[in-house]
Amino acid sequence: MNTVFVWIGSLIALSLYFPLMNGIVRGKIEQNFATWILWVALDAIALGSILVQGGNYLLLVFYCLGGSAACVSLLYTKQVRWTRFETFVLGLVVICLAVWAMSSSRWATIASTLAVVISGVPQIKDSWLQPDKQTGYIYLGYVLANGFSFLGGKTWTIEERFYPGMCVLLCVA
Repeated sequence: MNTVFVWIGSLIALSLYFPLMNGIVRGKIEQNFATWILWVALDAIALGSILVQGGNYLLLVFYCLGGSAACVSLLYTKQVRWTRFETFVLGLVVICLAVWAMSSSRWATIASTLAVVISGVPQIKDSWLQPDKQTGYIYLGYVLANGFSFLGGKTWTIEERFYPGMCVLLCVA
């Protein structure tokens, strides 16, 4: 049953990128390429570290693929800006790589997951200040995707449940 939950969550996640990219291309959803590329980098660190540990990684494969496709949509629509926040998140990416190099994959998973949550805070603020039904439904879908992946974890370990569990909290917020 665990594998079924992981696949359901991962396929939900993948499917959510289509309305996101459609909204970006049609000018109905505003995002930032720089933020997204940094999120993909953090997801890639989490993916690599979880793969090394033999953990629950499938959701992250689809996050990296879908996030990369979203980046292409954002480049196409020229939604690119670099602020102090993106510089801060770039610092988080560097810190996560340093943590992985100096410690273990387990700590890289923890660091990159926490960095994803921290880097999502401005998205929460923007959503609060300018609520958008379409992105609200998309993030509700991500709650489901992360929730299924969390339920699909085989054990109560960092490599099986930490990333999807923290992302449930992030997407609920």
